[in-house]
Amino acid sequence: MSRALIWVQSLLGSGHLRRALVIADALAGEGFAVTVANGGPPPSGPCPAGVDLVQLPPVRAGDAGFGTLVDADGAPVSDALFAERAARLRALVAETAPRVLLTELFPFGRRAFHRELLPLLEALAGRRERPLLVASVRDILVAPADPARPRAAAELARRLYDLVLVHADPRLVPFGHSFPAARMLWDRLRYTGYVCAGATGSPAPLSARRGVLVTGGGGRVAGPLLEVALAAARRDPAGEPWRLVAGPDLDDDAFAALARRARGAPVRLVRADPDLPRSLAAARVVVARSGYNTVVEALAAATPLVAVPFETGRETEQRTRAERLAALGFARLVPETALTPEALLAAVDALRRAPPRPPRLLLDGARRTARLLREVWARREGRP
Repeated sequence: MSRALIWVQSLLGSGHLRRALVIADALAGEGFAVTVANGGPPPSGPCPAGVDLVQLPPVRAGDAGFGTLVDADGAPVSDALFAERAARLRALVAETAPRVLLTELFPFGRRAFHRELLPLLEALAGRRERPLLVASVRDILVAPADPARPRAAAELARRLYDLVLVHADPRLVPFGHSFPAARMLWDRLRYTGYVCAGATGSPAPLSARRGVLVTGGGGRVAGPLLEVALAAARRDPAGEPWRLVAGPDLDDDAFAALARRARGAPVRLVRADPDLPRSLAAARVVVARSGYNTVVEALAAATPLVAVPFETGRETEQRTRAERLAALGFARLVPETALTPEALLAAVDALRRAPPRPPRLLLDGARRTARLLREVWARREGRP
């Protein structure tokens, strides 16, 4: 049995880990023995069957602006912690002997983790019987502070990696839209389609649905959105139920305060939803940040989206995705700087009155990723 190792590092929320686990599940379905090395906080739920998760000493963003990295106790990350993580990763590679090694986002992001990844990748790339080295990246990257970084990332990918898998459909947004050095990777770049974290089957028509679903994603930066959504629900003349999913990482005090204000309002507030894709497929409209996973799940459920992108600091990824969806008519964009109960309710009502058709995009990226890696490895092995 071929072995695959996935390195993933979430900093804010859990979206990167969720996407990596969906890909790991698909790889297991293609006959790989899969290990996921998780460098962020531990997952809140179980791993897919057939997937082993190895927890590295966790590192996360110290604030929403990604200005600092902190450890599990909230202290700044030390050189000793990075050295420990690097040693554990080397030991894991030696133990599992992967035929495929996939790094999620790196080298197109997670620059702070060069110290634990680069020595390992360079050592593996120099072996005669080297594993297939694969970079896994989402549709849109954050605009870099230094314009020289994209070229440096592309040069590193050309030097060390065999494949760069872009989990996107170029009909919505080509990789070059946010990564100007994409042409340097012409012979390694493969689009897989979007990776959907949940299957909903054939969703019911919007005419048969009822209610507005508001999701805060992981929840760490959901507070302002949930507060405004609660006020909008109180003013909704349609009388539809509103369901607010706060997210597991919303501060406990903030959740308790929100629950107090929600008493008597036509809303149902929950901390988390174990089957959010199915809930999305039952709603008429979803209100959410425009992170990768939420957007893909809304597309799969054919549920119109009111997008309130996260834009703290230099974050441009969610705004770009929301603008592309709005241009296709599937989403209404409400910037956080313009987020009021009136603006949110107007966007929700517009989608209820004139429901858009979802764009036709590839949403089976996990299956395509697994099959592509199996086929590439089989060719390298000389097998049909």
